[in-house]
Amino acid sequence: MPQLDDSEFPPARHALLVHGPARIVEWTDPLTDAREATDVVGACFEHDTDRVLLDEAVLPPAFFALRTRFAGEFLEKLQTYRLRAAVVVSPAADHGERFAEYLREARQGRYCRFLDSREEALAWLARE
Repeated sequence: MPQLDDSEFPPARHALLVHGPARIVEWTDPLTDAREATDVVGACFEHDTDRVLLDEAVLPPAFFALRTRFAGEFLEKLQTYRLRAAVVVSPAADHGERFAEYLREARQGRYCRFLDSREEALAWLARE
């Protein structure tokens, strides 16, 4: 019987969560480039969902430095495909004054919302 060579398959970069009626892609692999938003979109299409969960642990420092435009380019791509993205950012985290200003506005977004905890993020994503 032939053996499957696992080295041919890259490790999964995301997980599929089911929270109530919602199917949610949780991105688990560290992001390094805003163009990886395309990978996130692809994972959502693969699982037939329009919801994605991102934790600050997978986001690079460039995401929090607004001058790099990483966050804007990344989140704009998700919004272009009408994905609802919940980004969990600890309220205790210090990502600088400029990002804190951005964060105050982004906590009420329609397609992308920044939340304090994973539980809040999952609850928001599970809403219709």
